[in-house]
Amino acid sequence: MGICRRIEKLNPKLQERLKAFLKECETQNINVAILETVRSEEVQKAYYAQGREHLEDVNDLRRKAGLYEISDKENKNIVTNCDGVKNKSNHQVKSDGWGYAVDIALVDEKGCVRWNAPQSEWERMGKLAEDFGLDWVAGGCGAIWGKGWDNPHFELLED
Repeated sequence: MGICRRIEKLNPKLQERLKAFLKECETQNINVAILETVRSEEVQKAYYAQGREHLEDVNDLRRKAGLYEISDKENKNIVTNCDGVKNKSNHQVKSDGWGYAVDIALVDEKGCVRWNAPQSEWERMGKLAEDFGLDWVAGGCGAIWGKGWDNPHFELLED
């Protein structure tokens, strides 16, 4: 369990577009890393509990899902509106056997996520991803989805 970063678990069209995007990031010296591709129901439930449940309960769910424990400060933020059961995330495998979302982040030379990178850098990455047919959830196609800015989240752009 835990976090999956395997591109092969994604819809073939998403795989193709993602690989082309990653290659172009390399060409343009934009350092990125895949944070997550598909999620199990257990992982999604743990994410959904964050910001809604007591820290002890959240960390119990996270341990069961193979995730690291979080701090009380991290548990102040809701990170998803998908409960993983009634409302599934596009990270969860669909009936066709594929995932339809990927989380990608800017990283430094050591591979550490640059959560505090300037918004302009996230926007550069997001706009480039859209050139390759990936919808950037943080503001893709001129829209901001659901809970607001989600800089690392990308999905397959509808043709």
